[in-house]
Amino acid sequence: MAAKKKKKRIRADEFEPIAHPDSKLTKKQVQSLYEKLLDERDRVMQGLGEHLSDAISNVDPLSDEMDVAQRHTEQAYLMRFADKERKLLVQIGNAIEKLKEGEYGVCEGTGEPIAIKRLELRPWTRYSVEYKEQVERERKQHHRR
Repeated sequence: MAAKKKKKRIRADEFEPIAHPDSKLTKKQVQSLYEKLLDERDRVMQGLGEHLSDAISNVDPLSDEMDVAQRHTEQAYLMRFADKERKLLVQIGNAIEKLKEGEYGVCEGTGEPIAIKRLELRPWTRYSVEYKEQVERERKQHHRR
């Protein structure tokens, strides 16, 4: 009995993802990372919609002051969370654009390949671990002054 093939999703933005030639990624890895980006984009968009909907839902006009204050605190939290999700969507969109343009998989700071393990954990990442650590060290030194 032959194993069933996983059915490939068809999307409006479907294209052949391409990594940067220096990225050292195989076509299979690139396709897998592209799928992860699409899955994450879908998950974040769904969460963003839910958080915004929850944040803008009306407060019961008969609520007491404590309930209203608690609701405002919850709304502020949900709006901050939604803003973080929006920023993540921008990063995911940028990574998908890089896959369209053949610029995916290399560090924007050094031009060196980003390790596959890092890309598997954060397929929208723009920097290698080494470069990101360097930037963080420099940021800490700057804040100490």
